[in-house]
Amino acid sequence: MENFCQLIKPHEEATIQQYISKCVYFYGGSMLWIYLSAVFVITGPVTLDQPFPTNAEYPFVVYQQPLKSIIFMHQSFVCLQASAQLCINIFMALLLWTTSARFELLVKELRTVTNVHGLVQCIRQHQRLLQYAQEVIAIVRPFALTTISLSTFALIIIIGLIFITGQPISIKIQCVGLTFSGLSEVFMYTWPAEHLIHISGEIIQQAAFDMQWYKQPVTLRKYLQIIMLKAQNPIVITIPCVMPALSLNYYASLLLMLQFLSTVFSYFTTLRIIIQNGE
Repeated sequence: MENFCQLIKPHEEATIQQYISKCVYFYGGSMLWIYLSAVFVITGPVTLDQPFPTNAEYPFVVYQQPLKSIIFMHQSFVCLQASAQLCINIFMALLLWTTSARFELLVKELRTVTNVHGLVQCIRQHQRLLQYAQEVIAIVRPFALTTISLSTFALIIIIGLIFITGQPISIKIQCVGLTFSGLSEVFMYTWPAEHLIHISGEIIQQAAFDMQWYKQPVTLRKYLQIIMLKAQNPIVITIPCVMPALSLNYYASLLLMLQFLSTVFSYFTTLRIIIQNGE
């Protein structure tokens, strides 16, 4: 990626800038929200009846100074460190968006090809891009699996905590902040993954088809078939039998699952209240 940025041509900067303009608000806002959530947790003792940001229990007395201040500072530092760790996912998304941008540059170059030599260069570039994409996926896959698994598990626990237990409003506000943080973490992967599937498959095939191949010599048509056959297998981020293909459809299914769980938990909460009132 660094070599690509160093060797980028002037006419390619406009495409890169379009990607930056499209992503900067969401990823910048997500980073801000993650750190604000950490600040909400750190400032929890101001409104909650607890001495520390978390309800951790220690096998010794913690209400004496300077031990109380040390523990508070330690928990606050851990919250900020966890926020910084979550922001690594933004870098993973950067790798995916960079891959998509390089595919789009290839599409634009493919649309301008008029001879066999130029098409051969595009095919070689396409092969290198496919290899680069596989290297990126190998790096992104474990981070995506860890983030999505932990986020989904945490969201289920948070939703259950909100609806089943009678928590104060301040705790619920913290849970809502953590919920949005978890959903944004998942969306950080599904959005660029969906775009990469689309541009490495349908867009490449459509660009090759729009070259008016029926007016080209037979040799050029054969080379076009190579690109179109390769594009029939788009770049997909998945782990067989472990993690489904990341896409916006997967994100929508996750939202539907959380909505279903929230409905179920709300029914249990209503039933619990009815039973308590009956007693």
